[in-house]
Amino acid sequence: SPVWDTAIVAIALRESGLPPDHPAMKRTAEWLISREIRFRGDWANKNPVNVEPSGWVFEFNNKWNPDVDDTAMVLLALRKIPTDNVRRRDECFQRGLNWMMTFQCKDGGWGE
Repeated sequence: SPVWDTAIVAIALRESGLPPDHPAMKRTAEWLISREIRFRGDWANKNPVNVEPSGWVFEFNNKWNPDVDDTAMVLLALRKIPTDNVRRRDECFQRGLNWMMTFQCKDGGWGE
């Protein structure tokens, strides 16, 4: 998954010491933010909570079903890298977090 891979690489680069203001990090943040799913897709059929649409998908051809694992990785990455528009990043992060929190299973696990 390009989303999953990009988020993991961003985290690894930051943890390896790449400065947060490195141009590659800023481009990565913007790329991840631009891939946020902002409409109610198939996930809404299984999720009764009325939450603002968000999340990230595993593959480009699947815009209808964002998942919690890709979303979790993107949220981790977004906390580690800056962007020129901090408000946009923070709003995106909060939507993603709110969306992901609605997918906790009754037994305490996570998934769709």
